[in-house]
Amino acid sequence: EPEKGPEPGSGPALATGVPLDLRTAPGTGASGGLGAGLAAVGARLLPRYDVLLDGLDLDARLARADFVITAEGALDHQTVRGKIPAEVARRAQASGVPVLVLAGTIGPGAHDVRAVGVDAYSAILPAPMTLVEAIGRSGELLADATERALRIMALGSRLGERAARYAPSA
Repeated sequence: EPEKGPEPGSGPALATGVPLDLRTAPGTGASGGLGAGLAAVGARLLPRYDVLLDGLDLDARLARADFVITAEGALDHQTVRGKIPAEVARRAQASGVPVLVLAGTIGPGAHDVRAVGVDAYSAILPAPMTLVEAIGRSGELLADATERALRIMALGSRLGERAARYAPSA
């Protein structure tokens, strides 16, 4: 006999009281227990990035930005499927703002992020280490990765200036 859940045979009767299929509704899947419960009582579910980024007034900030640096624990094929850095990149791309993602790890399918507006990405970890060590050093590692990224951007800017000096005059 099950310890939790509906009594055997009562599932169809329970399902008739729920106006939406909670098995397939966005926001009710893996780790979506709260979303499923709220949807079952009539709540309107919104993507987390819409709530967060609209609350931060991201679009207005992008209108004033020269570039965006954002971060992700693992940059991989899942990043483009509802992760906040992908939505930041989509919005930045719509505003013509370049995006760099700093990632704890870079996994299979990371290149997919280019399609949503990520111009470049780089790993935060400079060498193999345990998760415990990476978390313990996260502030230092992120600061170092940011400095490396900014130095590469500065190099690109200097190369552009140099190329402009030697370009033929019109």
